[in-house]
Amino acid sequence: MTIDSSQVQAALECFGTGARLEVSEEKVGLLRYARSRVTAQHSEQRMRVRIRLERDGRIVIGALESLERDAVRALADHLNHELTALPAGQPQKQTGTAYAGEPTKPEVSEATRQAEAAERFAWFDTVRKGLDDKAQLGGSIRHEVIDRVVADDSGLFREETLTKASLQAIADHDGHSASVRRVHRDAAQIRVDDVAERLLASLAPLPTREPFSGQCRVVFRPQATIPLLATYGYAALGAAGFAENRTAAAGRLASPITSDLITVVDDGGDPDGLPSGFDVEGSPRVRTPLITKGTLAGVVSNLEHAGVTGGVSTGHGVPFGWRFGAEPAPSHLLMAAGDKSEEDLLAGCDEGLLVSRLDYLRVLHPKDTLVTGTTRDATYWVKDGKIVAWHPPVRLTFRMDEVLDHIVAVGAERERGEQTFMESITAPSLLVDAGPFRL
Repeated sequence: MTIDSSQVQAALECFGTGARLEVSEEKVGLLRYARSRVTAQHSEQRMRVRIRLERDGRIVIGALESLERDAVRALADHLNHELTALPAGQPQKQTGTAYAGEPTKPEVSEATRQAEAAERFAWFDTVRKGLDDKAQLGGSIRHEVIDRVVADDSGLFREETLTKASLQAIADHDGHSASVRRVHRDAAQIRVDDVAERLLASLAPLPTREPFSGQCRVVFRPQATIPLLATYGYAALGAAGFAENRTAAAGRLASPITSDLITVVDDGGDPDGLPSGFDVEGSPRVRTPLITKGTLAGVVSNLEHAGVTGGVSTGHGVPFGWRFGAEPAPSHLLMAAGDKSEEDLLAGCDEGLLVSRLDYLRVLHPKDTLVTGTTRDATYWVKDGKIVAWHPPVRLTFRMDEVLDHIVAVGAERERGEQTFMESITAPSLLVDAGPFRL
């Protein structure tokens, strides 16, 4: 841990009553590449400090990149001045407490911690040589080490170290593209030797058909399921929207909300995701069943909305001043695998669309879970249960709850991913009936 606890304590004393800090020291190594050439090697180390002050119902939020005394004092003076300029109000109510147990301690990967530019280049070179001159390679390789502390003026002090390694590889050939995404806390667990093979298999020569018009079945591969599940979780499975009847899940606890083939939990301690121990409020992350065989089993909460979850926060408070809003949101979603191979899913599809990746998924109407997004990298047409042609990229507009209600088969293999608003999502392939989609 590189964060000096004495500096954290000094900062709390400087900010005064009602202060909570989230401090992270981030070390990032990044390699970017395009057209099979390295385009950037970047290393960065920086501190992020977020501060929340609450007094007499007044709340202000600030941020800085140092715990040095002068910087802290200057921001403290500014925030305290801002507090006095606000009208007094009702203090923010907490409807519960944090879980009494200790947070999970994620394992720290020395392979990730010690990774240098030479290792990132070796990963890139392995994939490039595997592709030979059959395709152009683009993407990125990233190693991160984050030391993190959450503390407040009541004596709360939580700390953890999180490591993360990721590889994004995109191969382009003859106007078509395919991608592979791998992410893990431990760099030693990321397989690189088969990435080129997977990319080339996805770029096998096929004709390109005209865009299909009408309704059809759709197979989502895991990297397409991941943004779908993440966006649905964010839009529908938080305690604030549930309590205020603003989400598709509101009022439906213990009722069916998806196909009975779907089971989803949020679990910050599951190694199949990217584990972390606690949220921005210092509350331990609690394993929370969300959907069990299609039935709504629960939602995630923070301290303010813990009344929805039996008076105990599930550990899903979000960062102060977060651009995605202040309400509790899922952080580590895991969808249970099924028992179908990709061949089984394609056979069940018979004729329809195979989507390898969904991109730019945007919520149009949260209550109706209406979203729009585009397919990207290896979109195919399936006929008689076989991949027979490339299909041009498609913009899909659909209701996520309808898609999850029309699942007719679930894949046996899961992949891990992440979104800008969620630490990790682990999900399988899905076969969706024709109802929700019109191309």
